[in-house]
Amino acid sequence: MSAIQVLPKLLGQDWSCWTCDSKPAAGVATPAADEATTGCTINSVESRTEHDDSGSNLDKAIPPCHCLTSASIEDSLDEDSVQNVISEADQRMLRVERRRWTLQREAAEQTSRKQELLELIRQTSIEHQGPPLFREAQGPANRFGSTARFPPFDKSKHVPVLALINRGSGAMAGADILAVAQKMPYYQDRFFNIIDVVRDRRRGGLMDVFRQQLNAAREEAKARGLRPRLISGGGDGTASFALYVIFAALSADPERADEGLADAGNGFIWSDEELSDFFPAIAQMPLGTANDFGANLGWGRKYPGAAALGHIQTSKRASLAEQALQQWISAVISPESHVVGFDVWGFMPAPGAEACDFKLCELGGERGWNPKANIEGTQHLVMKRAALPVPLFACLYFSAGFYGHLVSRFQINRRRNPFSNILEYARHIVGILSETKPPELNEGLEGVTVSCGDSTYFPPRSSEGNEARRYREVGFCNVNGKYVSGADRAPAAARVCACGARETPRFNDAKIDMFRAKTISPLKNLGIKWKTDKTEGPMTLTFAGGKGKGLFFQWDGEARFAFNPKGDPFNIHIKKILNIPVVLGPEFDVKVTGHPKSGADCNFAFCGEAAQEKEAARSRVLRCVRQELNTELNASREEILAAGFLCQEG
Repeated sequence: MSAIQVLPKLLGQDWSCWTCDSKPAAGVATPAADEATTGCTINSVESRTEHDDSGSNLDKAIPPCHCLTSASIEDSLDEDSVQNVISEADQRMLRVERRRWTLQREAAEQTSRKQELLELIRQTSIEHQGPPLFREAQGPANRFGSTARFPPFDKSKHVPVLALINRGSGAMAGADILAVAQKMPYYQDRFFNIIDVVRDRRRGGLMDVFRQQLNAAREEAKARGLRPRLISGGGDGTASFALYVIFAALSADPERADEGLADAGNGFIWSDEELSDFFPAIAQMPLGTANDFGANLGWGRKYPGAAALGHIQTSKRASLAEQALQQWISAVISPESHVVGFDVWGFMPAPGAEACDFKLCELGGERGWNPKANIEGTQHLVMKRAALPVPLFACLYFSAGFYGHLVSRFQINRRRNPFSNILEYARHIVGILSETKPPELNEGLEGVTVSCGDSTYFPPRSSEGNEARRYREVGFCNVNGKYVSGADRAPAAARVCACGARETPRFNDAKIDMFRAKTISPLKNLGIKWKTDKTEGPMTLTFAGGKGKGLFFQWDGEARFAFNPKGDPFNIHIKKILNIPVVLGPEFDVKVTGHPKSGADCNFAFCGEAAQEKEAARSRVLRCVRQELNTELNASREEILAAGFLCQEG
C-alpha cells in the first residue's frame, strides 16, 4: 500500500489529492484553505521521492501543496502503523512533507506577526504625531509662537537627526519644542518625549517606533557616508538617560528575532562595525539648571530662545525665540558641525567581583527646609526606595559627601522654574551647614578612602595624621561645571595672578580630574575652582563606616545614598567604559574640547585595556537596559530597615 492510499485512512478524510493547491476536505484547516484551485494532476509516487531526508531538491521533486497541515499529520499519524503499511521511500516522503508543512505554518505565523507588529507601530506612530491637546488646552501659549517652525529638512543636504527631549524641562520649554516638531514633516517622526519612550516598551509601543526611526536614520546616514545625530534635551542627567534609551532600543531580544531584534553576535541588533560607524552623535539641548554638558559642547547654558523671552517688546519675543530655535536646529543638522569623541565613565563591580557590594536608596522626608524626622529629640534621615535610573553612565562628574547630600535635598524640593531651583540650592546649602549632623552620617568623610590606579589619593598625607573627617567632598570632573570647576593644582601665587596655563578638565583625554575639598576650600582656592589632579583611573572609593552608616554621592546631577545592609565596607568603582561621538555647537571652546580636527577618535567603542574589560563593559550595559541592575543595586524596603534606617512608605 502506498502513501497516497495510507494518508486518507490515517487522517480520516476522503482525499482526492494531497500534492496540489486544491482545497482540503471540510474541517481540515490549512494555511491556504481559502484559495480557489482546480485542475489537479497526481504524479506517480516514484517521481515524488527523488530527494533525501534533508529535503534537498524538494521544490523540484514535489510541487507545493496546501491540502495537508503539519498539525493534522502530527495528530493523526501513527508511526508504527505507517511502518507496517508503506515503503521506506514513502516514509521518507512523509517526513519531508511534514517538514515542508511545518515550515509553511511557521512562515505563515511569522508573516502574520510581522503584519500585526507593523499595524501596532503604525497606530503608535499616529498617536505620537498627534497634537498635545492637553498642553494647548491647559497650559500657556507656546513661547515660540503658535506658528513657530523648524528649518525645513533637506535629506540631500542635512544630517539625519532624532531627538529625545524631556518635555517638563526648562519650565516646560521641552514641551513647547516638541509641539513645534509635531507640526513639521520629518521632525514629527523623529522627535520623541524621552519619558514616554522609556515607559512604552510594549511590543509595537513607542520604543519600537523609536527603534524603527533609529534604524532608518542609520540607513540614510550610511547612504551618504555620515553619522546620524541625536538631540538630548533636558538637564545634565538627560545625556546619560538618552544613552540608556539608545542602548535599550538596540539591545537584542531572542524572542523577537524574527521582528528585527536578532542578536548580531554582541547582544545588540547592530554589529560592532555598525555601532562604531553609526552610533548617533549626541547634541545636548540645555533645558536644565546648570546645563554643564551643553555648555562644554558649545550649545550654551540656556535653551535656544531663552534670552529672547526677556525682550522688552512682548510682540517680538516669540519671533526672536523662534529665530534662535531655528538657528540652533540648523547647527545640529548641518554637516559642517564638528563631531568629536567623549569619554564616558561607568560604575562597575570592583576588580574580581561579579556585582557591586553596596545598596542604594534615596533621601525621603517632607518638602521644605529640613526633611529629617525628629525621633526623641534626635534628627534622623528618612530614606525611601531609589527610583530609576540606577547609576551606570557618569558623563560629567562624580562626588561623594556634601554635594551628594545637597542634591538629595534638592531632589525633594525641585521647582519648575530654573531661578527657583537656584534659590533651593542656596537654601539647602545653608541648612546642611547649620543643622546638626544626623547619626546616619559620619563626620565629614570619615571612613572614606580613595585610590586611583595603584596609588592612594584620599585622604592625602594620611601618614602625617591628616584625617578624612576634615574633608567634605571628594570626586572627579570630566567637564567643568557652572558653579564648581577645576584646574590643575598650582601654588597660591599662580592662582592669584593667573600666570601660567592651568589645564582644565578635558572630556576626551581618557583621564579623570580628581579633587578633594574642605569647608574652607573656596577661601583657600580664591573661589569655587577646585585644585584638580589628572589621573588615568580607574577610581575606587571605599567606605568603612559600620552598620547604620552610609554615604551620599551624586553623578551628573543625580543623587543616591549608598550603604551595606550588614555594615561591611563597600566599594564604588568607576572606570572609563565608553567612547561616544558628540556634536560640537557653534560656541565650543578649543581649550575645553580640544581641536576638532586633531585626529582624536570619535567613533563609538566599549573601552578597556584588555578584551576582557571591554566585554565586561558591554555586558554591564546590556544588564542595565535589561533592568537586571535594578535588583543588584536598588535596596528593598526590608534591606533599608535592616540597615537601621528609617524608611518612608511607598
